[in-house]
Amino acid sequence: MNPPLTFGTTRTWDAHPALDWAEANPAAGQYNFAPLNSYIAVNMSRGAQIIYTFGRTPRWASTAPDAAGPYGPGQCAPPAISAWDQYVTAIVTNAAGRIKYWELWNEPEQAASYCGDLATMVTMAQHAYRIIKSIDPSAIVLSPSSAGKAGAKWLDSFVKASGLHTFDIVAFHGYEGVHAERITATVDAYRLVLSRHNLSAMSLWDTEGSWGENSIGDDAHRAAFLSKFFFLQWSKSVDRVVWYAYDGDPKWGRLIDATNNLSPAGVAYRETYKWIIGATLTQPCAQDHNGTWTCSLTRPGGNQAQVVWNSNATGSLSISSPAQMTEFRDLSGGVHPIVGGAVQVQNLPILLETGPGPH
Repeated sequence: MNPPLTFGTTRTWDAHPALDWAEANPAAGQYNFAPLNSYIAVNMSRGAQIIYTFGRTPRWASTAPDAAGPYGPGQCAPPAISAWDQYVTAIVTNAAGRIKYWELWNEPEQAASYCGDLATMVTMAQHAYRIIKSIDPSAIVLSPSSAGKAGAKWLDSFVKASGLHTFDIVAFHGYEGVHAERITATVDAYRLVLSRHNLSAMSLWDTEGSWGENSIGDDAHRAAFLSKFFFLQWSKSVDRVVWYAYDGDPKWGRLIDATNNLSPAGVAYRETYKWIIGATLTQPCAQDHNGTWTCSLTRPGGNQAQVVWNSNATGSLSISSPAQMTEFRDLSGGVHPIVGGAVQVQNLPILLETGPGPH
């Protein structure tokens, strides 16, 4: 499917067909990288960078081939280390120079994704890091990506258990329910772990996130969540955020309809992309005593802007607009003049600006 959106990063997890380990390596020494190579070619033509995520142990390689899990028997269990080494070697050799980012495992704190022990995960990470760097020294290795605020505890345990020197970037998954503002506490939890291990300078990426498996309300709530989710993580210095997933189930962040047209949340993604790309965050997003959030930006050419919203607004909430702001944009792409020095603030973020803004 050709997505009707602009994006800079794509991730292989749950992409189809046949990209995960269990599919790409159905038997010892047998590899089917044709679907992966097609995926790489398509996304390179779009200018998108690729994250390959390890996970889903083939049953033949599994140390517990009958272990039950949602993906299939044995797939949550750790592999035999020799099989792991062979697969990492084969796939990195195949994709070196085309895939730059390698994520060591998907949600290892969740038994559905990983039902082995921590020590084995550390050993797998140590082996993978060494193999990846030996084949492609320019490759970047991401930590196993634990999910939500609780996942920070898993990361802390992983680092303490000799996982420290197995990654170049810390990855996490930003799932905290239907209130986008909760992502700030999640990021803080991971930052605390990094600080504890003298890793504060290390880049932090949210490699999978959305409102998750939750009933979030109507289209407007989905659109508002998405925009706030990206702005708040930008404000918290998360260097990359990967949405899950534009063509997924509606409860997992779907941004298109059955005919591949953008939903209101998809339109909000498009507009939020325009608001962020090329801009500089001059003041982090902050909440006032009435619950109104403000994020201050500058855009190319010196254009000043503010993103504002109030998630608790149930009626008409008016705030004073800075004198230099002349218009505002909404998440449907509409442009409106600011009249009388005030704007109505609601759950849906709006962009106040001094002049013509992103197009």
